[in-house]
Amino acid sequence: MEAPEQLGALFLMDGEEIDRVTGGIAPLTDFYPKRLSDAPWDKPASHRFASTCMWASSAIQRFLGSPIINKIWPPTLNKPLQSYFIVRETRYLSRLTGSNGLAELHLYLRHSRLRVPVLEILGSDEFRLSLAETVAQNSEIPQAEIMPDLVAGALARRDFDDVIRLLESEKKLGALELNDLFILTYVYCLAGEVKKAENLVASNSGLIKRDWSVDWLWGKLQTGFGFHPPP
Repeated sequence: MEAPEQLGALFLMDGEEIDRVTGGIAPLTDFYPKRLSDAPWDKPASHRFASTCMWASSAIQRFLGSPIINKIWPPTLNKPLQSYFIVRETRYLSRLTGSNGLAELHLYLRHSRLRVPVLEILGSDEFRLSLAETVAQNSEIPQAEIMPDLVAGALARRDFDDVIRLLESEKKLGALELNDLFILTYVYCLAGEVKKAENLVASNSGLIKRDWSVDWLWGKLQTGFGFHPPP
């Protein structure tokens, strides 16, 4: 939990909705094992049910319309709530069906101050990052194994200068992977170094296979920063 508003974004349903969903269903007890069914978990049905609770637009309306929430939730925390419900929905969909990682990263970096979603989308977490930072303190040049976590940590801090420093050091070692190249291109643009971004992409154009996620990135950078993608 990184911000008070996130507590509100954990909301699924209140007592009235729980009564509606569970109406007519006998309670489970230890005396009646397997009362629900012997059938295996119906994954599609479960996700269909969960999705109705996770869509940000309807979830926030249920939250704000809940009598119990109106009694206990401070109205001063309502204004930024929508962004936290959107983050929750996005993380749910990402785990369920996958996502455009760059678009998701852009959402978290530009529309929230949260750290954890940034770390998660890059395959890291606070524990991994702590270990990586401890190891990095004892070496002049960070080991390749911890570099992804250090980059994720710098992005989570919104320390774009450090992201550039780390990824440029990888580039000098010839260890810059394709996703790192996209991140460096993106962060160059955030830092106002659009020409560097264009040169980086041009010099590595043979490695880049155009698909919908790359087209999204080029379009976002072109619209937001005047970036000129390769032909």
